[in-house]
Amino acid sequence: MKATHRYLLVIKPSPEVSAAVSALRERLFARIGSFGGLKVIPHITLFFADLDLEAEGPIMDAIGSGITGQQTFDLRYKGITHFPDKRTIYIDPLEKEAIAALRSPIIQALNDQSALRDHIRETDHPHLSIAAGLKPAQFDEAWSTLAPHEFSAAHRVAEVLLLRRELSSGAAYVELRSFAG
Repeated sequence: MKATHRYLLVIKPSPEVSAAVSALRERLFARIGSFGGLKVIPHITLFFADLDLEAEGPIMDAIGSGITGQQTFDLRYKGITHFPDKRTIYIDPLEKEAIAALRSPIIQALNDQSALRDHIRETDHPHLSIAAGLKPAQFDEAWSTLAPHEFSAAHRVAEVLLLRRELSSGAAYVELRSFAG
């Protein structure tokens, strides 16, 4: 099976949080130029997988099965931080255990399908990216631009969203389907 598409399952923040992240990204773009994640909708990744289109049905079935019975929860964000390698700046979600509890049965349902198992890349450090793939000079400028590194917001998580894009340069994600427990 030749992978032709990337599938990305995410928590999509509220419109207000998404608008705030997009505004931060635009502010950074004006100062540092292009960076990873600039044109992707704001989100918290639960997993991604590179597969062909034939896998789409089984992926959707597994997500639907794994999300069944999931409880909604409030997700709060506090502060802007970065990974130690200083390539990604992000907003930190506080309810990491609730995110893991949402992700775990979905991943299990995906792993139960042998055709999908080896392709699933689970994210174990949930974060809401502002900028990724930063070069050292970009990081320094971005970090000072975002000072004092404060961000506080909350929204209810009641669904997850599956995105897909072709595995080709410049391809954009499209929203395929949302899933609720």
